[in-house]
Amino acid sequence: MRTFRILLLCCAIVPCAAIAQSASDSAGAPDRPIAGSTQSGVAPLELAFAYSYLRSNANPGQCGCFNMNGGNAEAALHVYRGLSLAADFSGENTANVNNGGRGLSLISFTAGPRISFVFHRRFVPFAQGLFGAAHGFNSYFPVTAGPTGAATDFAMIAGGGFDVRIARHIAIRPIEADYFLTRLPNGVNGAQNNLRLSAGMVLRIR
Repeated sequence: MRTFRILLLCCAIVPCAAIAQSASDSAGAPDRPIAGSTQSGVAPLELAFAYSYLRSNANPGQCGCFNMNGGNAEAALHVYRGLSLAADFSGENTANVNNGGRGLSLISFTAGPRISFVFHRRFVPFAQGLFGAAHGFNSYFPVTAGPTGAATDFAMIAGGGFDVRIARHIAIRPIEADYFLTRLPNGVNGAQNNLRLSAGMVLRIR
């Protein structure tokens, strides 16, 4: 509940900051397109740094659910119009999986296409599909050869979020919500259907 309260607070504060910034800009010089920008709002390169909350389902069908906390870093390179190539590096951890006395550390690297849609040059929703690998360690993974403490396998992230530009080179990401699939050994079907929520800051590099 504390995590969701933090996210809701971010969602409330950021739009207010953006509205105040917009009013300040309108009182000054006209809001002209910025040299080097694309689609009047998508920067050629964007770097994001965020806190991430992961609701993990270790055993689908049995709801072996638990919470993980961590962070993620993203880079998005503009390709054409609203299309960018995005890469995501994420890391989450928990000290106790389902009160079983074992922890879990999870890192992942994924990359793929992202589509951004610019509204009023300040609000930029986006959708993405990223593919790569996840590595779990400091935990317990049942495999054919016997239990192991680490495993690496396929990972996929599908979802989106939105950014709010508050300055020329800075935007706030109040929320990003992703379906996060990992295929680590679990003794059932080798798949985990996870929900990842994140919020943070975006650097717009020109």
